[in-house]
This record gives sequence, C-alpha cells and structure tokens, in this order.
Amino acid sequence: MFQFKTFKPNIKLQKWVKSYWFVDYNETLDVIEKEKIILPYDNVCLLMIIDIQKNNSYSDVTLKKGIYVCPPTLNRHNLNLESNIYYIDISLFSGVFYKLFGIPVCELEDRVYEIKELSLNFDVSIIDLLFELKGSNLSSLNTLDEYLFKIFQNMQEDSLLSNLYELTKNPNLENFYNQNRLSIRQIQRKVKDFTGLAPKSIERVNRFYNTLKLIKSNENNINFKNIIFENNFYDQSS
Repeated sequence: MFQFKTFKPNIKLQKWVKSYWFVDYNETLDVIEKEKIILPYDNVCLLMIIDIQKNNSYSDVTLKKGIYVCPPTLNRHNLNLESNIYYIDISLFSGVFYKLFGIPVCELEDRVYEIKELSLNFDVSIIDLLFELKGSNLSSLNTLDEYLFKIFQNMQEDSLLSNLYELTKNPNLENFYNQNRLSIRQIQRKVKDFTGLAPKSIERVNRFYNTLKLIKSNENNINFKNIIFENNFYDQSS
C-alpha cells in the first residue's frame, strides 16, 4: 500500500526547491502493487532511498539505499516493486540543478544516476539520519531543510532561472520569450543546457499538471470545455 505526503520546503529554499514527496510503500496481504507509473516531469529530482529491502527498480535500474539524480523526462517510467520501500523525492525547479552543479542537463541520459556517477559531493549520512527519523515528518522536514541550506548557501539569483520559475507557475511561452533579452534561438539553446528540455516542452508539461489540479479541485462539477480553453488545449499547435 502506498502512502504519499507532500511538503513545502522552508521559505528560504522555495525559489530552488519545489517540494518534498515522502513515499512509503508496504506490501499487505490484501493490497499488493507491483508497479507505480511515473509520469513525465520537467525538473531534476533528487531521490533519497532511505529504506529498501530488495529487487525494487526504477525502469531498468536496481535501487539501493542512497541518493540518486533523476533528470527531466518526457517519457513514462515505472517503479517496479518487489518489496517495501521508503523514499523522499526532492523536486528542484527547472534549471536549478545546472546552476548549482554546472552539469548541462541536456547531456544526461533518460535514466536515474547514482550521485557518484556525476561526481557530486553529497553527504550520504543524511540517509541513515532520515531512517532514524522515519515516522516523524516534522523532524525529517527540518533535517532536509538544514541539509539543503548547506548545498544552496552560495546559490545566486539568475534572470533565466527566475523566468523559468515563472514559466512553471504561469505556462505562457510568449511571455517567457519576451522576458528574456535574447533571440528565441539563443534562449532555446540556453534553456536546453539548463533543463534538458525545450521551453515548449516545459510549458506543455506544466499546463498538463495545472489541468490535472484543476480537474481534481472541481471533480464534482467539471466543465471540460472551460478547462480546455483556460489551459489553451483548444489550439492543436500548443
């Protein structure tokens, strides 16, 4: 049985970190799930596997305790389940990973990476600490915030990052291009380095998730025609 909880990071991190997802899967006699579908997403995620038994995998990669980097993807992936697993998914905003570590996201393959593969100097002792705090959400949140404060302490503001942030909040491609003082082709190349995706793909992914939120919040009174027009899905080129 899956249990999902989502939390916002400390306000000082909210320009860089979108959310924390706490995910706990336990097999029960009456509920046994063998697969969890991961939909496309536009941001790099830091995946902290805190408690795992055996044979669980993300697509074709066998998982173990540790920290992983999940690049953005427009493809569907599967979390294959053969035993209990507890993990925390730290979702970064688009472009933050590149700005922080200088690794062009467009050069990453569509798979999960162990942090050592990318030569990232993370303190992996956080995994054992979070294991000890399992079940205490507030303590886990405070520990995550303190951990990320150290990683982001020298992070600098960036106009493109700010504009990418706005694009995820308000998926309007025309506004995004107008905010950046570069040619469209220059912006597209820069965004590809920062995020691994084209601006249009980022806009589409966020419009999709905004639409899902709208449907969920109005599930008892859904007007699909209004939703289509509000999210620009009436235009086949969008």
